[in-house]
Amino acid sequence: MKTLAFASLTMFPILAAAQAGAAPSAPLQRDVRWIDAQDRSRVATQVLTRRADGALVYRYDRQATPARRYHERMCELVGGVPAAGDTVLGGADAAGSLACTLPADAAGTPGVVVDGLFHPSPRPPANAAAQGQDAARADASDDFAHAAAPGGAAPRGENFQAVGGAGYSSETGGTGSAKTSLDNDRCTIEQTTPVPAGGSESVLLLVTCIEQRVRALPTYTRACMNATCVTENGFIDVLDLSPPTR
Repeated sequence: MKTLAFASLTMFPILAAAQAGAAPSAPLQRDVRWIDAQDRSRVATQVLTRRADGALVYRYDRQATPARRYHERMCELVGGVPAAGDTVLGGADAAGSLACTLPADAAGTPGVVVDGLFHPSPRPPANAAAQGQDAARADASDDFAHAAAPGGAAPRGENFQAVGGAGYSSETGGTGSAKTSLDNDRCTIEQTTPVPAGGSESVLLLVTCIEQRVRALPTYTRACMNATCVTENGFIDVLDLSPPTR
């Protein structure tokens, strides 16, 4: 699959500092700067709430028009539309993370977004055999879940977005949930999706993170349809792309 270009978007997520002593669920703001299709610089302010456990909660329907447009453009990059409901950001370094809904019959493609370009993961699923076993158990319970972990390469010392995928189907309906994680939960994103009886849903989770060392960064995506769960593990190669010194 060829790389999908979206060079007109440049992302600089900035988390606004929470006021000391702020109560759980107090509104927070985060500015994102980006370049639109006409090469104009834009700034959008996202509104989030902080839960008692410290995680940040984002909802598309709570945003002003500029922030909604930013979310829409990000999802266009990976072939989806903004997901409804709560998207939960967790970990010490997660920022600028979003969830996108895909057409029900579409399979989400994992990968990495770097400098406005989406690079699909070059590696096959790390645990295809385990997924097959889980799928068989899912068929027995009329629920099915699929998980795709982020993979690819990212530059050292720069923000990048890891893209994980999840899919669900159920004969009886219920709730699909997914979590994509980098570096043992240092940067995480979680999303829940209602699934109608006899229906299916697919999502992509985009979690922004940064890594200062050259190494293989462990990733995983865990997807559940009701009580049926599957986890796929992967990794992102963090590379030093700075020019050599003389």
